[in-house]
Amino acid sequence: MSQQRCERIGNILHYLWLHNQLSIQQAHELLGYAWATLRRDFNYIASHYPGMERYHGGLRFNASSADKEFVFDMKKSINTDAKKEIAQLARQHISPNDFFILDSGTTCLELARIMDTPARVVTTDVNTAHVLAQMNHIESYIIGGMIRSGYFTVGESLATEMLNTFSVDQAFISCDALSLDAGITNATLFEVGVKKAIIQRAKKVILLADSSKFEQTNPYTISTLSCIHSVITDKALPDAIYRRYKQAGVKIVC
Repeated sequence: MSQQRCERIGNILHYLWLHNQLSIQQAHELLGYAWATLRRDFNYIASHYPGMERYHGGLRFNASSADKEFVFDMKKSINTDAKKEIAQLARQHISPNDFFILDSGTTCLELARIMDTPARVVTTDVNTAHVLAQMNHIESYIIGGMIRSGYFTVGESLATEMLNTFSVDQAFISCDALSLDAGITNATLFEVGVKKAIIQRAKKVILLADSSKFEQTNPYTISTLSCIHSVITDKALPDAIYRRYKQAGVKIVC
């Protein structure tokens, strides 16, 4: 597959992951690709990617029929450069021998991958725990509890109870959305209790959120932004949003 086609398909998959459905007309208007090219790419995606369903004039993503590992890989592939950028900024907030919590999520996973200093780390994510366990300079702990299939995150009451045994210097948390009005919100209830417990157990909480999550709202509330010491995001955050959050007293690092 050519690099150009890989980029086209990546852009289409990204949109489908975020919005679940995309018509050829929308793809033509939003992405600027030719109609015939899009039809070929849509057919290819439907036949090669689990959960992608072709319908007359478009594609839809059905997560319930997708392979669980593919679901995670899809999420991991979204805004990859932004996540790496955020991880590098977050790394600057960690000093040797710090004791901190790393929440679930692919941005926190990127931070785990670049941990190059001795530290003690508690995580609520199976993939992050796997990465940390291979580092001799990291003393790592994984919170026990129910694992969310396809996402490798740990949640429910057993996990929140175990988190109460730790008190840490700081925590890096993730979210699905944030806004000045609704605060930090999540698309599912599964991880909400765990994220609330993390905020309670850390002296300082840093939110890692790429720019696409700003000014969005999901059904389940985690906390207000006043509970957060700072938000680390990427350079794609619009200046108008940056200024509005700064005026509201939210510390934004990008």
